[in-house]
Amino acid sequence: MSKTVGDILLGVLDDLGEAELKKFRRKLCDRKQEPKVRKGIVEKADPVDLVDILTRTFTEDGAVNVAIEVLAAINCEDVAKELTEFKKSYFTAQGSCVSSGDRMASATGPKKMNKDKHFVDHHRTALINRVSQLDPILDRLLDWDIITPNTYSDVKANRTTQNRMRELYDGPLKACGPKGKDIFLDILMELEPFLISDLKGE
Repeated sequence: MSKTVGDILLGVLDDLGEAELKKFRRKLCDRKQEPKVRKGIVEKADPVDLVDILTRTFTEDGAVNVAIEVLAAINCEDVAKELTEFKKSYFTAQGSCVSSGDRMASATGPKKMNKDKHFVDHHRTALINRVSQLDPILDRLLDWDIITPNTYSDVKANRTTQNRMRELYDGPLKACGPKGKDIFLDILMELEPFLISDLKGE
């Protein structure tokens, strides 16, 4: 039987020493992005409890991304890289890299709105003007190979968030196709949950 996301996360957390696990709990609570995890929930959580908290708070897709982010922040880069490789292979094999988009489609209609128009294209203007967490979004797009290091630098060279978003739309998002846009949407749902929730209600 193939391993689940929960199995992999549990294995990673089980392998951390007590000091590293303590750092993981603290850094998880220190995250600025929503949804946030309260200190009281994780203070005495063991690895099994932490996996449950991660998947319930962020969904399976988001839990892996958050775990990678926190592991990197506590200087467990090797483990973070291993988890990143698992994420790419697992979600590609399972077709889960578009799961958040699929959940949205079931709740609010198809992702490709107005015939063949994708959600992120339909809300292009709103996203350009309202996205605030662009730096971590670019980091995730780079992890997923949606953008190259050169493109990452070119986008970051723009002075304003709006111009960076326009360059992202006019270049890599135009070229990456529906699957790339699905991954972009998954990232937005994790890092900009209130914005996406608002747009879903429009």
